[in-house]
Amino acid sequence: MGTFSTKKTLYGPQSLIPQIAERIQEEFQNEGYTVKAEPLSGRGYDLSITKGGMFKAVLGMKTALKVTLLPQGANILFEAGVGIWGQQAIPTVISMLFFGLFLLHKYGELLSSRNLITKRWR
Repeated sequence: MGTFSTKKTLYGPQSLIPQIAERIQEEFQNEGYTVKAEPLSGRGYDLSITKGGMFKAVLGMKTALKVTLLPQGANILFEAGVGIWGQQAIPTVISMLFFGLFLLHKYGELLSSRNLITKRWR
């Protein structure tokens, strides 16, 4: 997914996976994050935790924490990763490039119109 990832084994019964997922969801929602929890086949859980408005999502700059809880033997495998949400690194770069060029163009127009105004008043 991206910039950070970790894997840990939680020593406890697999029957605790839904309660752990629910507790993680509650904690992050109380902090103002958007959390999507999806049960997986095989008694696991997948949680996507995001924060950022529609503007960041459109630009492809919305970050996410992805947490996966999976049964592993008699224990629970906890995987977490942070990165740019939904494979949007390339759209982000492209958006930034075009937006930068657009701003550069507008700045040039502004300077050009400013020069025209000052020439008229001389």
